[in-house]
Amino acid sequence: MRRHLVLAVTAAAGMMWLGGTAHAAPLANTTYTVKAGDTLSGIGGRCGVDWKKIQTANRLANPNRISPGTTLTIPGASSCAAAKPAAPRQAPAEAAAPADGAVPQADTAPVAVAAAPVAAAPAGFGYGIQVHAPDGDQRAIDAVGDIGFNWVKQQIEWFRYEGSQGDASFGGLDNLVNQANAKGINVMFSVAKAPDWARAGNSDRGVAGPPADPGTMASFMGRMAEHFRGRVKAYEIWNEQNLHYEWGNEPLSAGRYVQLLCASYRSIKAADPGAVVVSGALTPTGVNNGQAMDDVNYLGQMYAAGLRGCANAVGAHPSGYNKPATAGVGWSAPGKTDFSGHRSFYFQGTMLAYRNVMARYGDGGKKIWATEFGWASVENMGAGPAPGYGYAAQNSEGEQAQYLVDAFNMARSWGFVGPMFVWNLNFAPVAGNADEKAAFSIVRNDWAPRPAYERLKAMPK
Repeated sequence: MRRHLVLAVTAAAGMMWLGGTAHAAPLANTTYTVKAGDTLSGIGGRCGVDWKKIQTANRLANPNRISPGTTLTIPGASSCAAAKPAAPRQAPAEAAAPADGAVPQADTAPVAVAAAPVAAAPAGFGYGIQVHAPDGDQRAIDAVGDIGFNWVKQQIEWFRYEGSQGDASFGGLDNLVNQANAKGINVMFSVAKAPDWARAGNSDRGVAGPPADPGTMASFMGRMAEHFRGRVKAYEIWNEQNLHYEWGNEPLSAGRYVQLLCASYRSIKAADPGAVVVSGALTPTGVNNGQAMDDVNYLGQMYAAGLRGCANAVGAHPSGYNKPATAGVGWSAPGKTDFSGHRSFYFQGTMLAYRNVMARYGDGGKKIWATEFGWASVENMGAGPAPGYGYAAQNSEGEQAQYLVDAFNMARSWGFVGPMFVWNLNFAPVAGNADEKAAFSIVRNDWAPRPAYERLKAMPK
């Protein structure tokens, strides 16, 4: 589950090296300081050490994540080669020149900083927020109702609900859905992370990834849609599949993703024709380096592979970093890191670029669902910004609140946006204020409302 930087530790990138010749004799240990974008297998490859030995030597309980700044002991290595530049999402991402045939990006939007005007909500527009309540949490649902929102999103880790093929159980999800429905709140499930039994035999088990056969996910989604028919209103198929650690460290492929999407779409519609199927939202980036693919180019490839007939809406994760929602590409201000000026660092830059691609492929009548968006602020949180999230110290709590309100007002005035889901409600209580996800929360770790909570509650809807 993302958040703006989740540094996954994987093994797939090191599979080729692991098949090569190992050192004949162990060398003295050395140390390595983790940098943004590092993977455990990549570190192993540069240091000439099996990544599993690094995990063991450092007692890493969760091989899926490490954090920048962590110093690792590298057993049996005297030195490590320099790392290749990665594509961390929290750092400036320079725009790569589009490959031949790539979809052009949207024109630069005018620089703007004024608050967005309030407009009438178009049909299909909605107010949503991501919660973490997979077993139900009445306090969280009550908070969603209190701020007047009508959608909640819960990410579903597929592997937790189908431990063996055909044996699906939905556990506490019924509690969550029933609590939301009782308050008139719509539910969207965002489903990702295949169980091991569904993945290719040579896939990296150190990081979650897609199934080998799209039919296995389609079967699961069909059973889920049948179980929650009429109670879960929407399903997002996968999450940020243009980023290597969200795609199991396997080769990034829009064509393969669309096969997965189409199979799931058909299965969901057969079980619950009224359910909305949303394409998996991409991570905003201008990087094309094997670890990430420019999201605008990737979206164009999704359309070329058949997206239009396999989704009712297009998912997006328009990030704002330290810039107002209304800021056009090129906006900057004193005290705000300027990054690269690339549209992926701007809320409306990403939304307008996606709209441009959709129109280019004749799909302008479809809505964009912002299935995750938000701004981080560590003001009054009792903890500084997490590694890689320095910009969170550049946003005051007041700015966080204003940017969220402006994003809603501006997006509903466009007319082509569906429900929008704030990232997030309650990861501060779930994970603690020092966690990077907590800076985006609209409540503190004791559930006390932050200014964003109060402003969203007061916002006309």
